[in-house]
Amino acid sequence: MTAKVKRINVASTSDFLTAEEAGDFLQIQPAVIRNYLAEGKLTTYKFKSLTLVKVEELMEWKSTRSRR
Repeated sequence: MTAKVKRINVASTSDFLTAEEAGDFLQIQPAVIRNYLAEGKLTTYKFKSLTLVKVEELMEWKSTRSRR
């Protein structure tokens, strides 16, 4: 799979997290989040020089993982 990257012009702190924050949210290492982003399992959102993950997408991903 290839990384899915979307550029955004505005980023709200309530809508997006950094890889480190996303790792804390999912209780996994930030490196795992970066791998998911590189593999296209999560969408990468680029805002200026930041790499972000959408909170809504993390919540969906977390709910599908908990059903397994």
